[in-house]
Amino acid sequence: MGTIQIDGSTPKITVGNATAEDATILFDGNAQDFYIALDDSADDLLIGLGSTVGTTPAISIDENLAVKTYGDITMTGTTPTLTIGDAGAEDTAIVFDGNAQDFYIALDDSADDLVIGLGSTVGTTPAISINEDQDVTISDGAIDFDVASHDGTNGLKLGGTLVTTTAAELNLLDGDTSVGSSITIADADGFVVNDGGTMKTIPATDITTYVGGGITEADQWRLTASITESVDPIALNLERVDDASFEKIGTGMSVSSGYWTFPSTGLYMVKTDVGCTADGDDNVRIDVSATIDDSAYDLIARAFAAGYSGSTSNTANTTNYVNVTDVSNVKVSFGAGSITASSYIAGDTDYNFTSFTFIRLGDSQ
Repeated sequence: MGTIQIDGSTPKITVGNATAEDATILFDGNAQDFYIALDDSADDLLIGLGSTVGTTPAISIDENLAVKTYGDITMTGTTPTLTIGDAGAEDTAIVFDGNAQDFYIALDDSADDLVIGLGSTVGTTPAISINEDQDVTISDGAIDFDVASHDGTNGLKLGGTLVTTTAAELNLLDGDTSVGSSITIADADGFVVNDGGTMKTIPATDITTYVGGGITEADQWRLTASITESVDPIALNLERVDDASFEKIGTGMSVSSGYWTFPSTGLYMVKTDVGCTADGDDNVRIDVSATIDDSAYDLIARAFAAGYSGSTSNTANTTNYVNVTDVSNVKVSFGAGSITASSYIAGDTDYNFTSFTFIRLGDSQ
């Protein structure tokens, strides 16, 4: 047998006679047979393996032109394209028909969104949707978006920059109630601050500069020997308190020729405590003076004790606030006055009789 040729304007080969029976074109190969057939019991057109219609179908087309494949589909060529739909106003979908669960990838034509969802009905349980602006939405509800590879080296990127923070660190910003162990905050430690709408990490020193770091300077000096005559300023027999229980905070004060220099700018409390003996009608006193130009000193306080018919031992004190805006120009001095006969300002090297206390309270105003 050779080639069959059918000529004419509308050539046709009809297989079957409209009766209830399968109609087949069989390709009888050497090693393998294939067929194209009408499976009359299912009303499907089949392409399959072998010679018996319906036993090993590969592709079926039903009366609605729905195409079903039973094996793999391979598309070859330089620009292979699979088109689903014909531009009509209808949903188109690829449904993965699983044993326990179905999933779909579909065009939801009513929303004009590409949707990935659960089940086989487009739009009922979407998980991810992409709209015409290519905006990606993770659907609302009990849905997690888990970047399993996110470990600080790989994973989530924003604008090409890897997000190195962990979920646990982010949760701290959301009020996580988990409290870790205590740490000692150092100047170089960082705090996260909203700087006019921009989140920044700043050093701890910025916090202390803004709110004040507590008492940063506290110092105390004493008179080590009694003053028996008037003197201004008091320049001799001065020492920083050296008792075992004492320690200054910060750099501390310095004194030269009776004039005191502050270690840093700030608002200082300057306190004098005086032990003295006044003889007769003497009014023994300590004067406190301050300058803002390292030249002209102004009397700002006076502590005095009055005598009576005999020698009278007394204590006196003053408390002053000095706004040190410039450590080179703002200074203080102490003077002793009205000392005659057996009157004196008491001093001792082992404990405080007469003392001078300096405490920095905060920043200069």
